Amino acid sequence: MEPNSQRPDKRGPGDAPANGEPISLEHPEAALAVLEADQLVAAKQRTRFGQRKLSRSVRILLWGLRIYVVTMLIIVLVSVLRALHGSR
Repeated sequence: MEPNSQRPDKRGPGDAPANGEPISLEHPEAALAVLEADQLVAAKQRTRFGQRKLSRSVRILLWGLRIYVVTMLIIVLVSVLRALHGSR
């Protein structure tokens, strides 16, 4: 019995090149099976995502979080310096 006979809608990684069918987006594992490791790495490195446009409220939220983190870092630094200075 063949491994794919129980699942006719699923293909194994090496099925597409062996049977001569074109590689489609429905079966991306077929493309992975045909590419060598260095080709796969090169293809992944070429895929870049640009900056996403954020809404005004999300940008305000992110800036608020940045300010909060910097404020907390200053408070912790002052507390550590006071503790070190007070222990002398």
